Amino acid sequence: MKRLISTHTHLLALVACFMTWQPLSAQISYDVTCKGLENGKTAYLNDGENRQVLDSAVVTDGVAAFRGQTPETVVALVHYKPAQVNAPLCEMILDETAIVMDSGKLLKGSKLNQRYAQYQEATRTHNLLAETIIADFRAMQTEYGAQIPEEKMNELRRRTEEFSEQSRLLTVNMLEANRDNLIPLLTLLYSADNVGYTYVAEYMKTYKFANRPSLAPLRDMLGKESVKMPGAKVVDFAMQDLKGNTVRLTDWVGKGQYVLVDFWASWCGPCRQEMPNVKADYAKYHPLGFEIVGVSLDNRQSAWEQGVRDLGITWPQMSDLQGWKCVGASLYNIRSIPATILFAPDGTVVETGLRGEALSRKLAEIYAPQKLSE
Repeated sequence: MKRLISTHTHLLALVACFMTWQPLSAQISYDVTCKGLENGKTAYLNDGENRQVLDSAVVTDGVAAFRGQTPETVVALVHYKPAQVNAPLCEMILDETAIVMDSGKLLKGSKLNQRYAQYQEATRTHNLLAETIIADFRAMQTEYGAQIPEEKMNELRRRTEEFSEQSRLLTVNMLEANRDNLIPLLTLLYSADNVGYTYVAEYMKTYKFANRPSLAPLRDMLGKESVKMPGAKVVDFAMQDLKGNTVRLTDWVGKGQYVLVDFWASWCGPCRQEMPNVKADYAKYHPLGFEIVGVSLDNRQSAWEQGVRDLGITWPQMSDLQGWKCVGASLYNIRSIPATILFAPDGTVVETGLRGEALSRKLAEIYAPQKLSE
């Protein structure tokens, strides 16, 4: 009996050893060749998910070659800087198939990398439109200085909004077509706000790699974003108005009217460009009950006051003059401005990020029945 138990224990130990050893044999062997690089420079193969260096190579005859192993399939980037993720020289998914790229374009790779390359090329082509818009804006500044005609600025805004919507659709189409692979991973990790956190929260429920350790920051962000998801109840905060009186967000929100909370600052160029659109909507819908509350991320009272005067803002204002440490911005996870949250009469979130034509369309949708009944 003792011998039988001993033999059984020995077998269990062997199984345990095998289970411990097996993942080591399941590593991914990568073979990456990047051409069109600058001779003499050191190129780094970076783990785009975890910002770690996987490998490095000195560029010779315009080529950097990387050979090695990773514990699992990862999204990788080639850069002249270690652990860098922005503006990569080459971008790919490390798998068992050899990869050859030239000047950022895929020459050889797996079907998954071919699909990834198609998305990257579509993105590069689309981004050329942004460069055209920026060039046209700079040309207007040179020609008109600070007095760019309103009709030209409106056209520029229209093109910018159209570009943003096309970018969103390009990203959404990519995400929808790749729920079962790693192509969406870097977009989710670094650019989720481009398609909206409401969409991303739903997407993560069915994305195959949603529990990937590298997506922990996104999961944390979605938790913070929950306070401004559609249907969420208003989270109140107190600040001072322009006269120094303490006011609360709920002095307006949840009082039976639609309220747009507009996070802005006098120093914010995009905020100032957007303000004429907001003013036009306010003039049109305020008589029907629509209200706006501005939350300023200014640091100085004088700058805040001057911004309100210069822009002709007439709706209520509040601020704690703490800049990006603004209590309200922190509570609502505001990371860029202008940022808006539209609240329903009962104090629940309707939608976030409404700007320009999108805001006008939403307000028209809300108030059209009321106007027709008059």
